[in-house]
Amino acid sequence: MKKSKKTRGGLHLFQVLVFILLAFYAFTLIYAMGWAVLSSLKTQMEFSTNLVGLPKEWKFDNYLQAFRSVQAGGHNMFEMFFNSIWYSCGGALLGVIASAMVAYVVAKYEFPGRGLVYAVALVTMMIPVVGSFPSQYRMYSQLGILDSPLLLVTKFSGFGFNFVMLYSFFKTLSWTYAEAGFIDGASHLKVFLKVMLPQALPVMGSLFLVATVQLWNEYMEPNLFLQSHPTLSSGLYVFQLEMTRGTNYPLLFAGLIVSVIPVIILFAKFQNTMMESMSMGGLKG
Repeated sequence: MKKSKKTRGGLHLFQVLVFILLAFYAFTLIYAMGWAVLSSLKTQMEFSTNLVGLPKEWKFDNYLQAFRSVQAGGHNMFEMFFNSIWYSCGGALLGVIASAMVAYVVAKYEFPGRGLVYAVALVTMMIPVVGSFPSQYRMYSQLGILDSPLLLVTKFSGFGFNFVMLYSFFKTLSWTYAEAGFIDGASHLKVFLKVMLPQALPVMGSLFLVATVQLWNEYMEPNLFLQSHPTLSSGLYVFQLEMTRGTNYPLLFAGLIVSVIPVIILFAKFQNTMMESMSMGGLKG
């Protein structure tokens, strides 16, 4: 058999190529982010004549003006920022809690249709999200919760990626912990809340952070189901569409930078916790 080619440092040629591709990809992301920051600090006139150069006049007040001028449906950026917080954090919290309850029951209790529930959870992950929008819109409209924060209660159910990760965690968690609780006279609910759930908190915390970032960046569903409560992502999207003429791109980029700063801070602070806990949940499965 032929040995794979190696560099002088002992690295495989394939590894070097992968590193070069990833480094180039990282550079494109950093460049795009840097370009957006510089563009947000230019005047509208300078942006049209100087796309890639440094600003001749650094307009830091563009960010203050963005909070006053960027609007969607009559809501300013302060209101959209608040909507983003309750939509992303509230949706992530409800989704993780519901998934934990469903995953625990399916993983630890024998009942008819148990395998079917797990199969349905996997199938729902394969259905394209856009394909389910018409049925979701009809259901929310019939329930009377369309364009209402109450929509979060039904939208973020116990299935999906959170369910799969927590199912794999609970599946391999020893049942002797629960038996010890039963011996002490604890009920099934108390065993779940006091014994089993605390052991899953690291994984649940990581899933909460991942879901929060995902929902913070989501713009299609808030724009469709919560039109009177635009988030930063959906509001900036609407703002861009409404400015068909004379779009003030520096203000738009300033709004975009404001919208991604919380996500960057969140990931930078908790990236190790997120990766370690997610790996732990996956390995246990």
